[in-house]
Amino acid sequence: MTTETAITLTEQAAEQARQMLSRRGTPDAAIRIGVTTSGCSGFSYRLEYADQPDEGDQQFESQGVRLVVDSKSLSALQGMVVDFEKQSFKSGFKFINPREKARCGCGESFSV
Repeated sequence: MTTETAITLTEQAAEQARQMLSRRGTPDAAIRIGVTTSGCSGFSYRLEYADQPDEGDQQFESQGVRLVVDSKSLSALQGMVVDFEKQSFKSGFKFINPREKARCGCGESFSV
């Protein structure tokens, strides 16, 4: 496991991730965070379960949650904070990424 944290979870995001892993029945699994080519600005965030890291993955831990990031996504995500927001009609993970240069109007994609 890498000691330097490239991505940090807030306590709210970590609690949500732990609940999701627990409900899935895999509390010791990791959360994969990455980017994919998508949208009008170029990239979108991707969250998945990671039962096993893939070759070349970087592993981190934040707030007691294991995180896995592929090497291609790491440069776009370095220094990012992941939060979780609950609102009346919508809740979800929020990505606070210092590497974002622009975000599309709908908020679904970004560029670095």
